[in-house]
Parts: sequence; structure tokens; C-alpha cells
Amino acid sequence: MKVRIDLEDEMLRGRLEKIVQEAGFLINETADLIITDRPEDGGKQKVLIARSLPEDIPGDVLDVIDPDLPDFLLRRRFEMIKTYLKFPRGILSYLEEEFEKARRYDFPLSVIYLFFEDEKTAERVYESIREVLRSSDRIDFVRKNELMIVLPGTTKEGAERLLKRLKRKLLRLDWTKQTFFEYGTAQVEDWMETVEDLLASLEISMRRL
Repeated sequence: MKVRIDLEDEMLRGRLEKIVQEAGFLINETADLIITDRPEDGGKQKVLIARSLPEDIPGDVLDVIDPDLPDFLLRRRFEMIKTYLKFPRGILSYLEEEFEKARRYDFPLSVIYLFFEDEKTAERVYESIREVLRSSDRIDFVRKNELMIVLPGTTKEGAERLLKRLKRKLLRLDWTKQTFFEYGTAQVEDWMETVEDLLASLEISMRRL
């Protein structure tokens, strides 16, 4: 997926070039997405870079991003945008919806994130663990070798119990070679204001098995 960065601030442009490439975008003039600091409606989907929300946001703006966010949160934000562009009802869009519900109605919401060395392993794990999830849970790919499980109505303790079951199931699978993966869990907490806060907590929790 291609992106064009249209910013006057050269230092910020250089920083964002590195971040969006890490998020899986290619930088190209014939772009699917424009990153700009000008909110004018130009007809092409864009990400607006602004430290505060403008009064009138054009309909072609997918997201408004504060450039003062740390690099890893900016990268996560662009990964979410890339996933949305490919799969408008994907797992990250679903997570955003459930995050807002959890905040509004004060009920628990937890997330499990699994990162594998290759996509074939991730696909096999995806098929093997769907059967142990509740109908209200949702699992999907973030990227080809990354899975996310969204657990509405579940505390972090409940997510960790499920993760133990998943790890036992994975260890019983017949692997042709020893497999390793990274995993993390996080729960919506009172201090979190946006889904990026939840993702940051998830990243901090990452461990390797």
C-alpha cells in the first residue's frame, strides 16, 4: 500500500517516512493515502497531522494524528490505518468500537496479542485456537504473522487464564520444529483515554515463549 507525505516540516516528514515504512507502507507519489497538515478536501483519503482537532474535518480524512505522540504509538496508529484500508471491518476497527463501549459503560475489556516468526505458524495457530473461544470473543490477523484476540467482558486475569489454556494447546501441537512466539495481555484501565493507550500497555506486557 502506497502513501505520500505532504508536509512542510522537513524534520517531521523524515520522521514519518521512517515510521510509515516500518508500518508497511511504500512511499510513492501515486499514493493510496496522503499524510498532510492541510485539511482541505482534495478527494483522496488522507491522514491529517495536527496538534489539535480542526473545527471542520473534511470527509476524506481517515484520522487526525498528533505528531507529538511517541514513535511506537505513531507506528501502531499507522498500522491500524493500513489494516482499516485493507479490511474496513477488521480486528482493529472492532477493538476501537469495544474500547469505546468499555469506557462508556464501565465494563471490562481485555486483549491478547500473539506474534509469530512466520505466517504459516500464525495460520495454524489461528485455526487451532478459534474453537476454544467464546462466541463473544473475536480473533483475527493484525498482520500475516500477528494475531489479536479481543475479549469483551473479560478482565486481565481472565485473559491470562485463557492465554495459559492457549499455550498448553499450542505446546501439544505436532510441530516439525520448535516454534517460538511472543505474547502479551492488557485490560482497559481508568487512566486510558484512547485505544492507543491500551495498545501501549499491550506492547509493554510482551513476553516470549
